[in-house]
Amino acid sequence: MRSIARVRAWLPLCICLLANVLIQRLNPPARQDGVDLGTPPPATVVRTAALAENVFAGYLVMMFLQNVDVPLGRATPLADLDRRTLLHWFDLATELDPDSGYPLLLAARHYAETGSPAQRRMMLDWVYRRFEERPNQRWPWLVHAVFVARHVLHDNPLAEFYAAALRTDVSDPAVPTWVGQMDLLLRADLGETADARAILGGLVAAGQIRSPAELKFLESRLPNTVSAAAAR
Repeated sequence: MRSIARVRAWLPLCICLLANVLIQRLNPPARQDGVDLGTPPPATVVRTAALAENVFAGYLVMMFLQNVDVPLGRATPLADLDRRTLLHWFDLATELDPDSGYPLLLAARHYAETGSPAQRRMMLDWVYRRFEERPNQRWPWLVHAVFVARHVLHDNPLAEFYAAALRTDVSDPAVPTWVGQMDLLLRADLGETADARAILGGLVAAGQIRSPAELKFLESRLPNTVSAAAAR
């Protein structure tokens, strides 16, 4: 009975949301210069309105943020959105559903690749702070932050900082080994051979190199690197 009541409560809201999207698509208004997201409501209020369906409530918040520029027409740049207010909305969605990676995905892939360098760094910093809370769960989005810092912002120190966090903070053995090796490979690509050698030695000493072939590949990325025996 309780589940039926929840469905009945959510059904009108879902219908209204779908109708609103269709109306906006069919009748796009003239371009506006900015979007006022407004202050997000407290999580307790959203939980109450969602009848304790936190996962669905978090999803609706993220759908709103993903399509917030739609009512203003396609010409409205995402860079016009106030990033600090946007992060408050991301925090709300994460608080509602901490197990969801949707807010981090949207921050790292949708918003960190638009706007000014300062706006992008703000998004990446938020992804990193949230990563620190659950590194074994949220590492995929910090991996993308390494990519954005390296190839979009061209900020090598920032990319190295994130890569080092992946190496030192992610401890789940089920996580692919290349995640912890990004720091080594990045420094090798940047010509920081001495640092890369030290990282390789640390990975070997910690037992994080799982096969001779893996070690051979990593050594091949380092000119004049020490041998496997010496690394051990």
